[in-house]
Amino acid sequence: MSNLFSYFQRIEPKKMATTTADDESIRPSSNTPKNGHTKKSQTPKESSRKSMNMSDVYSADSPKSEKRKPIDDHETLPKNKKRKTLNARNESDEDDDEPQLKVSKSQNRKRIAILDSDDDNGLENDNMDVEVTPSNKRSTAKNIKKKGNTSTTTSRKKKTEDSEDEEALYNDGSADESEENESGVEEYDDDNDEEQTKTPKRRTTTLNREKKKPPKHVHDNNFTHLSLDFLKDGKRRDINLRLHTDPNYDPRTLHVPEEYLNSITPAMRQWWVLKSEHYDTILFFKVGKFYELYHMDAVICVPELNLTMMKNESAHCGFPEKAYSKFADILVSKGYKVARVEQTETPDMMKQRIEQQTGRKSKFDKTVRREVCQITTPGTKTFNTLDNDNIFRESLFLLCIVEIPITDNKITPCEFGVCFVDTTIAQFYIGQFEDDRYLSRLQTLLAQYPPVQILCEKNKISEKTKKVLTLTHAKMEYLTPNKEMYETTKTLDILRDDTYFKDEKGNLQWPDAFQHVFNDGDAQGLHVRPAFLISMRALGGIIWYLQHCLIDKELLSMRKFSIFQPPDENVELKEASTFTQQNMVLDATTLYNLEILTNSRGGKEGSLLYVCDRCSTHFGKRLLARWLSAPLCNVNEINERLNAIDILREKKELCIKIRDKLKTIPDLERLFCRIHSLGHRPLDPDHPENRAILYEDITYSKRKIQDFLSAFAGLKVANDIVELFSKYNDIPSSSNLLKKIIYRGDENFPELGELLDFYTNAFSHAQARTEGKIIPTVGVCKEYDDSLNDIRENEKELNEYLTKQKKILKNHDIKYVHVQKIRYAMEIPEKACGNLDDDYELMSSRKGFKRYYTSELRELLETLNESEKKKESALKDTTSSLFRKFDSHHDIFQRVLNCLSTLDVILSLVGYSESYSDMCRPIVLATDDNQQAFINIRDGKHPCMLQKSTDTFIPNDIILADKSSNEIWQTKPLVLVTGPNMGGKSTLMRETAVLAILAHVGSYVPATSCKMSVCDRIFTRLGASDRIMAGESTFFVELSEASSILRHASRHSLVLIDELGRGTSTFDGTAIACSVVNDLANRIKCRTLFSTHYHTLVDDFEKHESVGLGHMSCMIEKDDETSTKETLVFLYKFVEGSCPKSHGFNAARLANIPESIIELAQSKASAFERWVTLKRILFTLKKITDKSQEQDILQFLSQLKLN
Repeated sequence: MSNLFSYFQRIEPKKMATTTADDESIRPSSNTPKNGHTKKSQTPKESSRKSMNMSDVYSADSPKSEKRKPIDDHETLPKNKKRKTLNARNESDEDDDEPQLKVSKSQNRKRIAILDSDDDNGLENDNMDVEVTPSNKRSTAKNIKKKGNTSTTTSRKKKTEDSEDEEALYNDGSADESEENESGVEEYDDDNDEEQTKTPKRRTTTLNREKKKPPKHVHDNNFTHLSLDFLKDGKRRDINLRLHTDPNYDPRTLHVPEEYLNSITPAMRQWWVLKSEHYDTILFFKVGKFYELYHMDAVICVPELNLTMMKNESAHCGFPEKAYSKFADILVSKGYKVARVEQTETPDMMKQRIEQQTGRKSKFDKTVRREVCQITTPGTKTFNTLDNDNIFRESLFLLCIVEIPITDNKITPCEFGVCFVDTTIAQFYIGQFEDDRYLSRLQTLLAQYPPVQILCEKNKISEKTKKVLTLTHAKMEYLTPNKEMYETTKTLDILRDDTYFKDEKGNLQWPDAFQHVFNDGDAQGLHVRPAFLISMRALGGIIWYLQHCLIDKELLSMRKFSIFQPPDENVELKEASTFTQQNMVLDATTLYNLEILTNSRGGKEGSLLYVCDRCSTHFGKRLLARWLSAPLCNVNEINERLNAIDILREKKELCIKIRDKLKTIPDLERLFCRIHSLGHRPLDPDHPENRAILYEDITYSKRKIQDFLSAFAGLKVANDIVELFSKYNDIPSSSNLLKKIIYRGDENFPELGELLDFYTNAFSHAQARTEGKIIPTVGVCKEYDDSLNDIRENEKELNEYLTKQKKILKNHDIKYVHVQKIRYAMEIPEKACGNLDDDYELMSSRKGFKRYYTSELRELLETLNESEKKKESALKDTTSSLFRKFDSHHDIFQRVLNCLSTLDVILSLVGYSESYSDMCRPIVLATDDNQQAFINIRDGKHPCMLQKSTDTFIPNDIILADKSSNEIWQTKPLVLVTGPNMGGKSTLMRETAVLAILAHVGSYVPATSCKMSVCDRIFTRLGASDRIMAGESTFFVELSEASSILRHASRHSLVLIDELGRGTSTFDGTAIACSVVNDLANRIKCRTLFSTHYHTLVDDFEKHESVGLGHMSCMIEKDDETSTKETLVFLYKFVEGSCPKSHGFNAARLANIPESIIELAQSKASAFERWVTLKRILFTLKKITDKSQEQDILQFLSQLKLN
């Protein structure tokens, strides 16, 4: 996106300076080689790009560009060098779906003529839309080409056509389209191009080339769209005529004046009309078998997709139909919105429409219709027929949020209604919750379900919420209240009246999750509980946006809804008590600080998920992420997982076989969603996708069938896995979890035998894979079977009629022949034709034979044709009906998915348990009301550190509040941790939390022993960082996290606080830290590790009954030459007592601070320490009443050197 900013910064330097002050714009270099052709600038690869509204950059204000040096006529490309169809980013990579398509010069001229020609007498402008030969007719063209017709007549005819084509172009105002070696036009060479004969090419002279114009490039500022007034700042309006400075301006639309639309070609009028409705969207505009990009869209896509700008006054580029998936995915991943515009009628259909049209006909009627078939955004990715195998492992969430302020509540001042969906699997979540002023629950939601796109109500979101949402770096879009963000009643009316939740008989079937939404007994969904009123509005916003993207029915009809509930919603705050929650609460801060799902840089490597992930399937990986973000609190379920791991650890050969089979299973979760869409979309007659004219139908049909066969093969593998486990009778009795997921039963793994047998025999899989169509076997499709029976009956009647004619004409040589379009013509020898009556109609003849039709034969043939039409119609519907039948078993397949994903995660944890030598099974115990929660880890290691330092990592004992310990400091629930800088304090604290999470997930942990009471929540206050985008300083972030701990922690929690108070002055920081420790030790009494460099804090709590002291040990070696220089050796062992110094000067030396500066700092530190010592002595002297002690202290002070 940075090069996009730089381009428009050149156009509007003053405007962009105010809007992109914080963005670094890198201006691409433009290197002009000697041949005069501008070298394409390479777009730098960026892991994340800041998205922006397209309306912010579609401005036409621009200074006049400097004149470029004209291209020398003699400096041309070599004649034998062809320009490629498209320059993909990885040109060396071969992609089977990436076409190597070429078109002839005449076809290329027609692609450009769409911009220039407005001929209203003929249909030349529209014939180009579809006259390119489809791929399924290429073989004939190739055969013709091989024959190599090089006759003089053909050559002259071709040269004449070339001359006429160029003359027509000249008359259309496209004179700049010259020879391929002299133009900047994107050239294609079609397989059936007859120009590629042995006849040498010659320079034509029909065009005036005296005034050559240099080719336009992406960075030119004089494209025609840049001069349009209605695009300029101060004049740009939305479709409702609101200026772009209006607060209610709609950036998704654009007002295009009617007089301008009447002045352009019919096809370009189509483009501008669609652009006015989708101004913030890049249009992939179908012309024939190519997707074309015009004007501002072309300016964006040339650098982003590495395409070549075509030579014309208007910006223009394009690519073949088969490359859609790759290029759309590139743009969407960078934050753009892409609309796929398809032709929805052929030229013949257009002619028929015009003939049937009544009234006055204009030139704008003489173009094939085009419609938007799908809009793809970062949050609405699906996998339709044009998509290839772009399978994303991670979930991609589209979030809609509604905020309602609560004025009379200071603790929870706002309430949120949310709805979010993963469109790749059609999984919806709805929820509503109150939140505190720090938006803790909202931030936790954003961490556990990270959105890639967020929808909000326009002018209804508070600034604080905006700041939190901005930190996600997701693309944000604002919806108009009521009109686009539907009210609750309208949302329910749409769901009730439309076909989203209706079966084939039209009966309304609400998703199971909606029983929590509606009042008891409300089967029609008329009354919503108060706890879901706002969330229904958020669902309304999601529905509108999915309708806008034309994917609403295929997603909502799956009825996959779940209720989102904040993990801490049922937890009593501020009181120590037992709890009934099923999952541990890990808020956004904890997930980030502990690097559970991602590392601190946003990547995967080094995170706990990365370390534990040994899953073989994509859906297993997604389940593992959910397990790690919400560990269990139910001790029985934790032990069930551990029991399953123990059993599988003993059966290594079985695990190897199962892993090998799991690796062959595709992403069933997304394939099932795709099959559902392919089966149900044809049922929607209004969807433009069903009218689209696609040139690669066979390719797409094969892809559909391949997806179906892949899902079917995955189910067969799942059934084979169950068969493998059935040989082990000891497993069910040892593990209820394994019994449930891999052994058949009513509530266990479902019985798949009959289903698999049916779909195995339903059609020929090999034939379907190669031919791209499903031909059902007998008994699968009644309509198809009936049509075959009718055809057989018709053919029998035709044969009986032929036999009858042989008897009548007394000639046994009579037979049926098929000549071109004439079928079943009776071929009768001439000697038998003498006595034929008028009923015999002569159709054709050959030497010695004549072919006839009779009235009865015509009737029989018409009956046969009707039967064959029924067969083709039934065959056409077979694929979608088979998909629908397959999808009708979705509940069974969902059970299979749940079992397979759980098995995959258990096997992943088995593999993790065997990855290191010192791994143990943790013991997690439930606690009573009066029992102190404890933790006892022996020789624990940080899981994420073992990958790089398996042998060098030093293990530690971490014991808190364990009354069985012999060390007194280990019996205290709160331990103050001190030690030198870089001594390992933060690593120790993170290690404690991560090991606790693994234990509650039900995994083995890297330690010799691990025993703890169940933990309801983990709090972390680690590291020092600010939030510039949210306007929060480092110290404010520290206090916010501390506040959340004090308000939400219970006696069952685990709290980790690292150096609280360092963001302010020493006295203020010490005081705040002292108060927080006091509250944790006296009121909450939870397990706490509190690291600090405030040694006065250690002195204050040295004798506290609930506070112990521990430090990270080290060895100090003094330098003999100087008393100030010392060498520190870190031992990284957590031992009893406090560390008297932090040894910050050692860290300074490691950071290469100059020694002179360190020595000066050490002298200042010594003076400061003496003053602090004096202060303590004087404070003690003030309290002394014994004269002898007073004299001793005064004598000591007289000897103390203060300078």
